[in-house]
Amino acid sequence: MTCLAFEFSSDRRSVAVSDGDRRILAQVFHDRGRATPVFHLIDQALAEAGVPRLSVERLAISIGPGSYTGIRLAIAAAQGWHLATGVEVVAVDTFEALLRQTSRRAGAAPQVLCVNAQRQEFAVREWADGNWTGPLHLESAERLRQRLDARERLFGPDLGAWVRGFTVHAAGPGSVAPDSIGLENRIQSLEAFPEAGDVALLGATGTPVPPETLAPVYLREAAFVKAPPHRRIPGITD
Repeated sequence: MTCLAFEFSSDRRSVAVSDGDRRILAQVFHDRGRATPVFHLIDQALAEAGVPRLSVERLAISIGPGSYTGIRLAIAAAQGWHLATGVEVVAVDTFEALLRQTSRRAGAAPQVLCVNAQRQEFAVREWADGNWTGPLHLESAERLRQRLDARERLFGPDLGAWVRGFTVHAAGPGSVAPDSIGLENRIQSLEAFPEAGDVALLGATGTPVPPETLAPVYLREAAFVKAPPHRRIPGITD
């Protein structure tokens, strides 16, 4: 089964083609600027794989958590493709794809996977002894600093920028924080980006879903503030 996958949940976006759950035929990346050339990436991946568009049998979409805009872009592309061709669509947990990436580096060691959820919080899930040890949840940036100080094995696509940011802030303008020695080496071990190749392999064995049900994983409840009552302005609203 030829599977085309989109992974747009981080700043390192990718598209990949697999021949099923065993082999990645092609994978292309984009990390230059905020605009994502979706159809250029698709055409490039299909061309490198030697697969015509009409041969794509399934789309696999990484649905987060992660960049809300990027995930919505991937979902929109998948929904449009489905409307045009009727191709199957599968939703893939971004943390499952990220785990495949980090496990190639960490092996069977316990891991803490983290994605920046903004508002000084991270989406976090822990892996140990071959299983997730709990549900996906939000943790404060302070709690993540504690994990970092305890030398837990943290991985995530946003950790490098975040660690640089809080280290500079702690040190103050023009100074160097004591714990910044070897910081760049540490950051290299922290940074991990989910990849479309893993999304394609996971999606090839997943269960198709109605494309209209696709939605980004979002851990906060939506909160709406009701607008105040309509105000009458004589001569304008009359």
